[in-house]
Amino acid sequence: MKRKIDFNNRATDQVAFHNMMNEKDEEKRKEKKSKRRNNIISFFFILVMIGSLNFISSISRFDNAKVMDKAFKQSIILGLSLVIFILMCSKKFGGLFNKSVSGPLFRFTFLVGSLILFIVVALGPSSIFPTVNGGKGWIRLGSLSLQIPELLKVPFVISIAGIFARGKDTNEKISYKKNFWTAFIYTGAFAAFITFALRDMGTAIHYVMIASFMLFLSDIPNRWLYPFFFGGILFSPVLLSLAAKLTSGYKQHRIKVYLEGILHNNYDRVDAYQIYQSLIAFGTGGIFGKGIGNGVQKYNYIPEVETDFAIANLAEETGFVGMFIVLFLFFTLFVLIMNIAGKSKNYFYKYLVSGIAGYIITQVIINIGVAIGLIPVFGIPLPFISAGGSSILALSLSMGYIIYINNNHTTD
Repeated sequence: MKRKIDFNNRATDQVAFHNMMNEKDEEKRKEKKSKRRNNIISFFFILVMIGSLNFISSISRFDNAKVMDKAFKQSIILGLSLVIFILMCSKKFGGLFNKSVSGPLFRFTFLVGSLILFIVVALGPSSIFPTVNGGKGWIRLGSLSLQIPELLKVPFVISIAGIFARGKDTNEKISYKKNFWTAFIYTGAFAAFITFALRDMGTAIHYVMIASFMLFLSDIPNRWLYPFFFGGILFSPVLLSLAAKLTSGYKQHRIKVYLEGILHNNYDRVDAYQIYQSLIAFGTGGIFGKGIGNGVQKYNYIPEVETDFAIANLAEETGFVGMFIVLFLFFTLFVLIMNIAGKSKNYFYKYLVSGIAGYIITQVIINIGVAIGLIPVFGIPLPFISAGGSSILALSLSMGYIIYINNNHTTD
């Protein structure tokens, strides 16, 4: 009888020991998730603060009334972005965008609805759908303007993630060829409509880059990807020239100016004015810059200095050191997000999180590449730094979604 009691006590002790170890493991997992969450939120807010400081500096050239008006509008956007970020972090709202939304019905509805919306924006009255810098895609709501293709990037990433994840989490046998061609056609439809209906080649290229980034992280064999990649490089000049010719002479002229600059270092002060002044800003910034608020190029030398060319003002005022810090922040944020992708519990969230990482880093590459003359001039904002309601709203939604996935759909 005594032995039996001892055996029972031993079994109870083992159960208690296992429970204690499980609790410790759970605490460690929570600690890791909490650390990742805090790091991402920190980098996110640091970049937003740098962008806000740069924005205040870039609009200081205006009179007080205009400065107050622009600052007020930007404050509203930042406040709304913060609300969206907080809501998306929660289970209640973040959970609405779970794996079920990536199904065929969502993808089909989103694709058809987006293409119809693009046509409406392209053909609609200019009082509601204005043309900005030669391109459509904007909707004006009173004094506030939003860029439709920018806002649709997040659901686009959700759609592509759903395509690449088909069959992975449910153990269904779905050919990778089917996933490849579905994603190819899906992306091609968006790129074509944005290029030809909205006359916005830069945003179309960004959509293609996001999908390509996700494509190379998928399980599609390299023998399919390498021809796609090298073929894209070989034919990209032809495709760009064709797209520019079919859209407008203005786009064609931009590509011609870009080739003159990149091949012959000839940045004409009329045709390549933005790039010419942007390079001056980068060059005169030196090591430590001229100091916040002391930049010169913002005084009507560089158009769009608080939006598409915000990085030029930042480079002039903070110099090499400031640029290094900003690039370090972006790279570290990218690594942190990709780490969450690697810890995701299923393929859908893995592709989704990596797609958001690709969305951010490719936008950084395009914007800075344009500012230093390595890429033709396209109207792509710098994430978190450039002023612009559509971009910061979409990015805040993305960052909130990442925090939600980190907290609820990662292994540790």
